[in-house]
Amino acid sequence: MEEIIKVKNEGYAEYEEVLLQRDKVKKESLLWKIEYTKEFGKQITDLFEMKITCVKKKKIIAYCQTQINKGKTIDQEEMLTFINHEMQEYNHELEQMVEETEKANSGHQISTATATKIKKIYHKLAKMLHPDINPKTDEIPELKRLWHMIVVSYNANDLEELEAAEVLVKKALDEIGWENIVIEINDLSKKIQKVKDEILDIKSKDPYQYKFILEDYEAVKAKKETLQKEMQEYADYEKELDLVMEQFITSGVSFKWTMDYK
Repeated sequence: MEEIIKVKNEGYAEYEEVLLQRDKVKKESLLWKIEYTKEFGKQITDLFEMKITCVKKKKIIAYCQTQINKGKTIDQEEMLTFINHEMQEYNHELEQMVEETEKANSGHQISTATATKIKKIYHKLAKMLHPDINPKTDEIPELKRLWHMIVVSYNANDLEELEAAEVLVKKALDEIGWENIVIEINDLSKKIQKVKDEILDIKSKDPYQYKFILEDYEAVKAKKETLQKEMQEYADYEKELDLVMEQFITSGVSFKWTMDYK
């Protein structure tokens, strides 16, 4: 099966190696993001929820002040319609954060043996269908679909799906009749350098850089303390905003008010 796709460029072995290394680093980056979310996701989500609560109250205050300056009655129903529209993007982002945190915490660990099998199958399939090696993958819908299946399964550590993909790839290539097709890759040295640069770029920023926090007990502790401090600051700030809002209510301003503004 591995002999179906052949490449005649000298130096191809290095290209294949750096491509697989890049994919490995991408996967590691994804896994570090998941671990970071497991460790800090709940605190970060709670903090963001406190932030958007303060944003909402600031917008309420700004709305009320604008209406007062115009000499208008503050109609709660109109105000909430306006505020809810303004908060849509914030609330959507919060929903995504909650979902991401729940997803990270619902994952399961895999054994070393399973991880080894996953790596072996992925490497075998990548040598045949990786679009950077085999341009035909992007040209043929079935191969493109299978490559997507392979990448998703690899990143999700789904051995069963990868094994299924292996069978489907063999069947697809047999049907296409690609035995001994030879591919020549243009500007190979430039492509190798580009992939090496991509690897360095991934390693230089988040989420790959999260590893240096997660592998350091003191750094994890400090991060949690920082998040807790920020939460307290926002809690104090919310009290200040509540006080300003109460001042509006007790100042004799004309309100059309039917419920608590909080």
